[in-house]
Amino acid sequence: MKTILVVDDAPMIRELIQNVLEAEGYKVLLAADGEEAVNAYRDNEIDLSIIDIFLPKKGGLQVMGEMVSMERPPKFIAISGGEAFNPEAIVELAKVYDVVDTFTKPINTRKLVETVRRTLDEDEG
Repeated sequence: MKTILVVDDAPMIRELIQNVLEAEGYKVLLAADGEEAVNAYRDNEIDLSIIDIFLPKKGGLQVMGEMVSMERPPKFIAISGGEAFNPEAIVELAKVYDVVDTFTKPINTRKLVETVRRTLDEDEG
């Protein structure tokens, strides 16, 4: 079973993504801030991380940078939205970490599931 780490400081977003992905048969771990995300990554085998760019304690870009430098880095999907900044421009910054895809809030869960499925199926094939 593939494991996905969902990192977002908004409980509703975390739970929405968790429910959608668990219904598809994935194991989902949750983190509410950047520090929790890095600790979850160190303690588990993560196949894919869905990370909000703006997080408390450590930002999403910093988290991705730390995970990339560790053994067996996961693939990333970056999400952002609701800030005073342009969310599309912010998620573009994440592309330096070779993100699989980027999403702005509100998240299109159907498209997210398709992206997750395609990304994790590539690993098996």
